[in-house]
Amino acid sequence: MQLKELRQKAKSLGVIRYSKLRKAELEWLILKRERGQSIPLKHLKPQLILKQLTQKPAWEWERVELSALSCKCLEALSYIMGIPKSGKKEEKIQRLLDMAEVRKAIQEFKPPERISSTDPNERDNWKQICDVAQQLADKYLGRELRAFCLKVKRFAVSTKWGMAMSLLSWRSECNARGQRFVQEMRTARKQIKQQENQQVVQQLAA
Repeated sequence: MQLKELRQKAKSLGVIRYSKLRKAELEWLILKRERGQSIPLKHLKPQLILKQLTQKPAWEWERVELSALSCKCLEALSYIMGIPKSGKKEEKIQRLLDMAEVRKAIQEFKPPERISSTDPNERDNWKQICDVAQQLADKYLGRELRAFCLKVKRFAVSTKWGMAMSLLSWRSECNARGQRFVQEMRTARKQIKQQENQQVVQQLAA
């Protein structure tokens, strides 16, 4: 395959910064991409890195991966995770890493969703939530829970149980915001696709 053809193929696979690569180096990158293997981040489009990050737990992210993202991609990732997007690039990265650290610390504690106060099972539901919060409080020292709260900008109350409940509520709220954002994006994409299809039909019928 000629070098020009290799460059076209590399571009179709989302490879960037390949213009100065030798033929053998370009062939190696293409082969790795086709096999689904990792290549140096500098040769991947930020959008592809973002996609890779959303396919694994947040606590597996590395700073070098986040640093390879553009500010727009970092903002999108923040929206997906339900956390603020403000600040300079390094602030966005640190906020995402702090979020990931706290999520890892509380990952095993999964209380049920809060149900309506009018539901006959509301009392049992609340008891289960309180029990999970107590389990989280029992696992960590007070200063550790307080540090988690500070990392994600949650008010650290005076009791371990209160801090545990605050952290669980924080994660639930983040999940809800992230899910709303993803759903809104899917709806918007669907509407755009429908509009494009309508335009094609109108052009054919003209």
